[in-house]
Amino acid sequence: MTLTDLRGFLRERNRVSLGEVAGHFNTDQGTAESMLDHWVRKGSVEKKTGDVFSSTCCGKCGGHKVTWYQWIEG
Repeated sequence: MTLTDLRGFLRERNRVSLGEVAGHFNTDQGTAESMLDHWVRKGSVEKKTGDVFSSTCCGKCGGHKVTWYQWIEG
């Protein structure tokens, strides 16, 4: 995976999770996160964290946190 490959993937998908990036490029999440952070620092990607609930969730647990990376540069 190169930074250019990652940029193309992000532009194509627009919003991805860390796991999606690591799985697509068959790499560990630490490597994927380091490369994503490059694009975050450049201002091309926004890193967002939010709660996710399953369809059977009662809402009492607060869900679990998921981090998303969204391409914001045209």
